[in-house]
Amino acid sequence: MLRLEVNCGVDEGGKVEDVLKRWGVQYYSERIGGSGKPVLRFTALVPDFVINDIADEIMKAIDLRKGHSSVVWFPVSGKSVKYSSSVKSLEKYRRRWSTADVEGLIEHANSSARVDPIQLTLGAVASIIALFGLITNSVTMIISAMLLSPILGPLYGFSLNVVMGKGRDALEAVFSILKLLGVIFLSAALTALLLKIAGAMPSEPTHEILLRGQSGLVYILIALILGYAGVVAIVSRIPEILAGVSIAAALVPPTTVIGISLAMGWWDVLRGSAMLTVENILGLLSGSLIGLYVLNVSPRSYYEKRAAKLYTKRTLILLALMLGSLILMELLL
Repeated sequence: MLRLEVNCGVDEGGKVEDVLKRWGVQYYSERIGGSGKPVLRFTALVPDFVINDIADEIMKAIDLRKGHSSVVWFPVSGKSVKYSSSVKSLEKYRRRWSTADVEGLIEHANSSARVDPIQLTLGAVASIIALFGLITNSVTMIISAMLLSPILGPLYGFSLNVVMGKGRDALEAVFSILKLLGVIFLSAALTALLLKIAGAMPSEPTHEILLRGQSGLVYILIALILGYAGVVAIVSRIPEILAGVSIAAALVPPTTVIGISLAMGWWDVLRGSAMLTVENILGLLSGSLIGLYVLNVSPRSYYEKRAAKLYTKRTLILLALMLGSLILMELLL
């Protein structure tokens, strides 16, 4: 149960009352003094799962630039028959995001988006394991490498920070992704070079390497679906390892193949794996962003929400243009 308090001018009281009546919540009003002007105070008991929507509508109805205007809410305890009846009538909105839900998502995303030396080390180990799986055609080893890769956190951090309008944090998540992929690439290239000197590398690309050296339109579609499914899985509190394996499958093996093919001089495979990796990165980012946009995850206040939606749309347009360029290249090549 949340206690919502709205202070506004007498001339704006009718608009606030219309909002509260439309939502069917219990409320009362009183006239108080403030800064020498009469002020109306509305007090209402509101369920937490609709507080964002009601507060947003009230913020649109009153002028918050005035010193006596304010919209605040805080948790309270107690019992009310009218409150219980209003909760039942508003049950259809329960699937929306509450304030606590959104704050929990933000905290989790920001902690996951930053990569530390341990995660970078795991990325290097995953790359080496994937390399041995690729050169020996061992699917089991390749899957094992995916289990170690911490690539899902930065991907999730990017999409959530974009829909929340936090551009700097979103860029930091992108840099984290690039750091991980850079470590995976360098580890694979150095390991392949050492094995080549030792005579332990195959003379020709194996079947598993060739599979990751081919790009195509279908891989863009798959990456979009994986990005969407991965972020929805996290938000739905499905264990991250289940979503993370599928995301890592789209990035770790092809990035490892880039390093292998560069060390071995397999230029056709290098071009294909580089193209596939870029397609997967853009597809995953776009899919994860679409997932949160569809789930309607957004900031609490009206002004932040409006700015975040604009930022999200611009980011989606940019990603769409980049994906469109890749699709055009696939059709022309």
